[in-house]
Amino acid sequence: MENKRKEVKDKKVRVFRLKNTEFDGFERVVKNYIHSEESGGLWAYVRHLSEREIFTAKSVQMEETIQFRIAYSPKLTSDLLLEFGNKTYQIVSIDPYEFNKTDLVIKADEIAPPIFDEIVWENYDDQY
Repeated sequence: MENKRKEVKDKKVRVFRLKNTEFDGFERVVKNYIHSEESGGLWAYVRHLSEREIFTAKSVQMEETIQFRIAYSPKLTSDLLLEFGNKTYQIVSIDPYEFNKTDLVIKADEIAPPIFDEIVWENYDDQY
């Protein structure tokens, strides 16, 4: 019997990029979320990688630790950071799941939370 787990997007992740801006002659770091504050983030299926997947990643000098499956959006790029729970993750790879533009499989590493001066939220949500 095949053991097939159901992958339900039941977790919220917040996705952002850091931008350096200048204000009154001082450089500021802005944490710019790609979704609205009201949405609370993007729905995702989240799981830790298996030992086999971690071993494979290490064999090519990658340290992936967690996988997110998020609805497809052209706004999701490898220069973004993710927040899930109380942790921050840097995107290592994005796989356009079966090239059908329905999901993206994102593999990421945990990093120290970045230091920033200001938070900006997008005013709209595409399909989230």
